[in-house]
Amino acid sequence: MKPVVSFRPAVIAIGAALLGACAGTPPAPSFDPQSDIRAQAATFIATNKDAKKMGDAGRGAVLACNVMFAHRAAAHAGTGGGLFDHSGKTRAEAKVSVFYTLVGLTEADYQRMTDAICARAEQQLVAQGFQLVPRAELESSPQYQALRAAGRDTPYDFKPPNGDSKARYMVYSAGGATLYDARYIGAVSGLGQALKAAKGTSADQMATSVMDGFGADGISINLLVDFAQLQSSGASKTWQLAAVDKAEVSGEVGLSISGDVSFRLARHLDCWDRFGKRECMVKNGNTPMFSSKMPVLMREPFYESVENTTTTGDKATAVLTKGLAILSAMGGVSSTSYDTTRYEVRVNPAQFGETAVTGAERFVDMALITASATR
Repeated sequence: MKPVVSFRPAVIAIGAALLGACAGTPPAPSFDPQSDIRAQAATFIATNKDAKKMGDAGRGAVLACNVMFAHRAAAHAGTGGGLFDHSGKTRAEAKVSVFYTLVGLTEADYQRMTDAICARAEQQLVAQGFQLVPRAELESSPQYQALRAAGRDTPYDFKPPNGDSKARYMVYSAGGATLYDARYIGAVSGLGQALKAAKGTSADQMATSVMDGFGADGISINLLVDFAQLQSSGASKTWQLAAVDKAEVSGEVGLSISGDVSFRLARHLDCWDRFGKRECMVKNGNTPMFSSKMPVLMREPFYESVENTTTTGDKATAVLTKGLAILSAMGGVSSTSYDTTRYEVRVNPAQFGETAVTGAERFVDMALITASATR
């Protein structure tokens, strides 16, 4: 049985009586390799409203295959008085943080995993009856080369919008290709792409040019390989309605795969001539997408050890701030204590890679089974 590492700090409650613990989220089911994969697809795969257009899908070209790897996972929780807390009681607040960091992989390891996942995904597309533009033919075309030149270089250090700045995710593309999906490149690059669009040279325009040139649907595959599941009781905000009297973060190590597979339908391209060249766009409502309803959790072991690497400084800060918070509260002054715990998840590249590639294959299989069923 796969070992599980969990962390649940003591509940911190000061002042008013506890409002009660929030009900925990039921654990997500693990993919069962012994069961029929088709029977499990509905559990793991969701469709968007455009999926009904898959009957218009034809020959395709995989224009993007990106794999995001979690390098450092983080979760935080905090207590705080609410908008309607007029008790006048002095509060000693608490902030709790937990970090998991993956150790043992190099950039070359991540790139090899990405290439293996993406090469297998193309084989899976063919196995599900999708006709593809041959990879060699695609890569030799000037339009595809222009697309690769228009995106952002990988590996790319991804920072989720409004996300935790202390978490870290790295994005790799098959064959070291560039990123042009706006979900990755963000607002700054988005502005740059908008300026290029005015000239007809944005990455998205290059992508639709490839679709137009080959008469092929643009297929994009995006996956996230995560290694830790963290749950937080919630972080206190500057402005909140209810008081939060409990700060708790729990976590366990477990490899999971989530993502999406999308088809931009060439049959619904609008094209025109501008600046002496042909430009195209896909009409709204014509991009079927098959995405994760819940992650594919892996039962296979993928790590060698999990070590508590909380530093002496982290522990000293926790002791010091807790003491000061209590003393301050006794003196009628509200203050905050800080508690940080760190873990390192050490992996063997071959073992981790095999589990990640297998999990990605399972997700892609279910996404494509769902896509095929809607054609």
